[in-house]
Amino acid sequence: MSQLERFNWKQTFARWVWVPFVIAVILLVDQTSKAWIERTVPLGGFYALFPALDPYFMLVHWGNTGTAFGLLRGLGGTLAMAALIIIVLVMIFSRQIPLDNWGVRLCLALILGGAIGNQIDRLRVGHVTDFLLFQAPVSNRMVQFPAFNVADSCITVGVILMAFLLLRSEGQRAAQQGSQAEG
Repeated sequence: MSQLERFNWKQTFARWVWVPFVIAVILLVDQTSKAWIERTVPLGGFYALFPALDPYFMLVHWGNTGTAFGLLRGLGGTLAMAALIIIVLVMIFSRQIPLDNWGVRLCLALILGGAIGNQIDRLRVGHVTDFLLFQAPVSNRMVQFPAFNVADSCITVGVILMAFLLLRSEGQRAAQQGSQAEG
């Protein structure tokens, strides 16, 4: 192996080494928070962590056998297999990312950390443990936002940030092509 190849490998490793660390932190926070909820709040129950915020924010212990927002309930096995395929595809896709694009790597770490966290739940207890519940008064009733967890939050933030980065990249590319056409 030449000196240049060795340097490129070290540079590549240095630019990716923090991604597994971010994933590990997400998994630690996600699984620890879910384990605490599972020990503290009975399945189907709720707990007002901050009584002053009740009923606007509560901790709940709900099992979600579906996807985000409770869609596709009861398809746990199918969703577990789909999640596994998505995790593998994201890992394969990640090899195509330019080394200097840390933002996309961060998005992938958030998405992978969340997907792996929820996959662990599906394999461990047969459902994803959701525990953060927000409600707001609308007209004369309380409207609930679907309960979610740390992994769901990481996936959502990762996808939104990825969309923003891709849109910004396309805008810059279009502006660059426009300026080249004028010149």
